[in-house]
Amino acid sequence: MDGLFVLPLRQGPLWNFSYLVACAATREAAVIDPAWDTAAILAAAAGQGLNIRWVLLTHSHSDHANGVAAVVEATGATVFVHESEANGLRDHFSGTVEVAVPGRTLPLGEVGVRALYTPGHSAGSLSFLAGGRLFAGDTLHVGGMGRPGPDRDAVEALWESARLLRALPPETIVHPGHDEGPTPSANLGDELRRGPALSAESYAEFVEALERSTGRSHRHDR
Repeated sequence: MDGLFVLPLRQGPLWNFSYLVACAATREAAVIDPAWDTAAILAAAAGQGLNIRWVLLTHSHSDHANGVAAVVEATGATVFVHESEANGLRDHFSGTVEVAVPGRTLPLGEVGVRALYTPGHSAGSLSFLAGGRLFAGDTLHVGGMGRPGPDRDAVEALWESARLLRALPPETIVHPGHDEGPTPSANLGDELRRGPALSAESYAEFVEALERSTGRSHRHDR
């Protein structure tokens, strides 16, 4: 219906999701957050007749990026990452990267993938929007917001990211970075109804909801 082929692959001890996302017509594909069993990712792409053109990183944490080098070596794909994550990625990949410009739409056959800047979990976290589907990394899970990172302004950044994401159409399908919710994916409208942090009307309400979900105080963060 949206012109996309989407295949989630749940892998690793933290139940990470890597995603194969492709134009259904041309089979031109991207891999979002390749990690853990890259042989399985490549085999799945080959089995579906996909031509991997992009490696898209929501952020550079090891559990999302430890398979980048293997995928690039096998496919010649271009790595797309926010500049704030590029140094962290060097632990896993020493090749050339394309520094992300938030708001840019990347061509993927007959469809496009738009990069959204959604910091908070990490300084350069990105989410990717394609065909009514949001690949949110660790910014937004099914069942709640992601955990803020260690930076002093991380909670405020995550609050701004929540405000950006909740403005998307309620029928947007959220594909998270981990399989830790009641379902592997969910629509944004449902997340707004059950997620007090995502739906918070003020920063104070957001902080209170995060404290309940994470069990740590964030009141010094602004």
